[in-house]
Amino acid sequence: MREYVVENEFVKAVKAAGGVAYKLTSQTANGLPDRLVLFPVAKAVFVELKAPGKMMRPLQRKRRYQLMKLGFPVLCIDRIPQIKPFISAALSWTPGEQFPEGIGVKIPDLEMARLPSDMDDFGETLEPIDPDNLMEFYELEEE
Repeated sequence: MREYVVENEFVKAVKAAGGVAYKLTSQTANGLPDRLVLFPVAKAVFVELKAPGKMMRPLQRKRRYQLMKLGFPVLCIDRIPQIKPFISAALSWTPGEQFPEGIGVKIPDLEMARLPSDMDDFGETLEPIDPDNLMEFYELEEE
């Protein structure tokens, strides 16, 4: 089964439950979830739809992490039987509370890279630089 089959069924089910599932596209931010799902009153959930067995790419997991830090639930659905439990959970969920666990596909946590302790946030070493070592870069030609 292809992703568009899951996505079409998902959109129909959300609409039947009284919500909307807007397709997200962005010219400036890759990796956003496929759909922004809105239910009354003021319920917003981001949903990534995949073909069965497909995984979220690392950039998609990063966007998920960023959206979750802002307080939004982000789920991944890859099978039609996961749609009904999602809708039930979304309708019973109160914004500001934890979204119910176990809905959709288990998404691996984003692997966080750690800089070595002798580097700053830009990847530069914190070693003092000897100005004499830099002189050859700054020598000006004499006329």
